[in-house]
Amino acid sequence: MVRVFILLSLLFGTFKAQGNVDLQNWQQGAIGYHLNYFQEDDTPLTWQQAQRTFNSRSTFRSAGQSLSLGIGVAPVWLKATLVNNTETPIDYRMSVETPWLDYIDTYLVHNGELVAHIAGGDGYPFDQRPMAHRYYSFDYSYAPGQTDVFIRIDSAGPMAIPIHLSRTALAQTRDIRAGYEYGVLYGIMLALALYNFILFINIKQAEFGLYSLYLIGFIANSLSYTGQIHAVFTPDFGPYFQDWVDIFLMITYSVVGLLFARKVLNTQHYAPTLDKVTLGFATIIPAGMVIGAVINSLFLSMILAFLLNTSFAVLFIILGIRALKARVDSAKLFLVSSVTAAICIAISTGAVAGIFPLNDVTFKLIEVGMAFEAVVLAVLLAQRFRSAQQDKLIAEHVAQTDELTQLFNRRGFRQRCDLVFDKDIHEHRDIAILLIDIDKFKSINDTYGHAGGDAVLESVAKCISSHKRGDRHIYARWGGEEFIVYLSGVSQHEAEREAESLRARIESLITEFRGIQLSVTISVGVSGSNGMSYNGEPLSMVSIESIINQADIAMYDAKISGGNQICSQYLLVPSMA
Repeated sequence: MVRVFILLSLLFGTFKAQGNVDLQNWQQGAIGYHLNYFQEDDTPLTWQQAQRTFNSRSTFRSAGQSLSLGIGVAPVWLKATLVNNTETPIDYRMSVETPWLDYIDTYLVHNGELVAHIAGGDGYPFDQRPMAHRYYSFDYSYAPGQTDVFIRIDSAGPMAIPIHLSRTALAQTRDIRAGYEYGVLYGIMLALALYNFILFINIKQAEFGLYSLYLIGFIANSLSYTGQIHAVFTPDFGPYFQDWVDIFLMITYSVVGLLFARKVLNTQHYAPTLDKVTLGFATIIPAGMVIGAVINSLFLSMILAFLLNTSFAVLFIILGIRALKARVDSAKLFLVSSVTAAICIAISTGAVAGIFPLNDVTFKLIEVGMAFEAVVLAVLLAQRFRSAQQDKLIAEHVAQTDELTQLFNRRGFRQRCDLVFDKDIHEHRDIAILLIDIDKFKSINDTYGHAGGDAVLESVAKCISSHKRGDRHIYARWGGEEFIVYLSGVSQHEAEREAESLRARIESLITEFRGIQLSVTISVGVSGSNGMSYNGEPLSMVSIESIINQADIAMYDAKISGGNQICSQYLLVPSMA
């Protein structure tokens, strides 16, 4: 890819540049189209020698708004001619907006004489640079007439050279705007990272933790390649340290991103080979970079870093397509996000390489694409979380529900009852328990089989729950042929009337089973409070278990007394039938 960019530069180098920069009509922008350039041989040149080279032999002309020459290439000389046709000096800021370029020397020649030499770059301590800025930048007042600008750049890193020339006031405004833009971008991504990290801590699902690390990795990478880490945290550590930090931070989001993609798409279940390839890229290439660091080969590690980042974008798309074919629920959103991010990365990289116009939009498009991807992937994870919660609710419902009658089972009743009972105590409401047993149910099972018994159970369950008076009343199958009802806001006296009404309805209930009409009766035990008092004690001092136990005793009394009746604690209440 690097050789392709160099070849394109050579092919297009014979194209005619746009000539001198007319400062009278120039407000701001990249001056790539106004540049001529050549690369040094083995011997470093002075600015005078470079001037003679530009004047004496054919040099290359930039065919784009920025120049890209590759990695580990020879130092380059660039020339631009600035013309001030006014009668007064004009203030401009020139900046080379690639923060990792090591040594940059600019020579300003006016009327054949050197009027300024500005040295800087990533290789200089921060306090020795022309400006306290993350880029190599300087302000200068250009006198009327012609000023030739000679720039020499020497760097071990990628020789991407976007040179921006702006009126000083506009440059200051642009810097402020860029600060706000990065603040918004990093704020969004950091908020998403922290939110998903909290989810990971709470629900222990790896994809949320990996997504959080993926975003933090991209933030670290962006802070690094835009020069902001070194401007704030490591301004005086030198180019050697900063170059290594840049390339290792460069791969953080790629490595974690690939691991995240494998996890969120579950590739190992339907594409094991692709899964292994993805894992290989995420582990072998970083290992190779570590070897490069051990043998002190920055060039090798850089090549591997660019290979991994390129593979990352391609693999994301391949993983999305494969997941789509496997009908993975989240595949569509993943594919949309990965394709969009890849396009934005390609355009931004192409702009820095000089293939596309370089401006604030195209240069920052990588951040826009990644922010879009971050939001879409956050939506994907939110859907995953919501689906997991729905599955959990369904599982809880199944665990708490009797499959035959669709009433609560014993477990569901206890969980629901504990909540409602505490609330009733707090709100000073009476409560009552009805414990119900179908009389002589065994004979139905013996005569008509379990299918007949199930039909009766379903009919009785519907009859019990059909007169539900409020959300706080709880109906459950207690086990076998027994049912239980929790009546909220109902005293024991009122519950006795409810029980008698229910007994009468069940007695008249007809269950159709294979052309046969089946009828049953029930025995009901009632236990509850009156005036927030239970057996002479405040209801708040009584457990729900003791009330259920008393209802169970009362139900047993009703059964041994012949059935088809209700019994309130130890007081037998005759049938009103």
